[in-house]
Amino acid sequence: MIIFNDMIDNPQNMSKFQYIYEKYKNMMYLVAYNILRNTHDAEDIVEISLIKIIGILSKIIEEDLDKPKCKNLIITITKNSAIDFQRKMINKAEMPYDIIEDYCFDKDVQEIYIDTENYRELISCISELNEHYKEIIRLRVLYDLNSKEIGKLLNISEYTVNMRYMRAKAVLLKKIEGLKNE
Repeated sequence: MIIFNDMIDNPQNMSKFQYIYEKYKNMMYLVAYNILRNTHDAEDIVEISLIKIIGILSKIIEEDLDKPKCKNLIITITKNSAIDFQRKMINKAEMPYDIIEDYCFDKDVQEIYIDTENYRELISCISELNEHYKEIIRLRVLYDLNSKEIGKLLNISEYTVNMRYMRAKAVLLKKIEGLKNE
């Protein structure tokens, strides 16, 4: 927290940051951990995300700190930071230690490769989805939020969330079947 204090220029932004830190730090950790499945990496992502939030503190309105709009912004920043980190790890052909330990005793190298390729294909298919579908899939699958929570977060009805989720699954299924047929 001391390092963050030096990065903030005025007392108003400092109070906003302290409030965000206290209210959302655990949620940020959970979001990062759900993506990375590594405690140390998740802690690093929380710090990186907090630094990014400091850069936009002046744009965050103090009255919005308790609203879903702010929570969604913080989730998005954390999620994207974790995904970027994960993408860099995959590009460097590194695997988190937890995953390596899981595979070392149960699977051979060929199975590990196939699982990694399937995961990359799935992420690729998700990234090609319409932005509305992408957000629903991420919130539902990665963050394990239910339709009601997603609806509140995105300011849409529960019915709309369910319809987008069903449509997104159908589009993903078609894309994956298309990859299998190639």
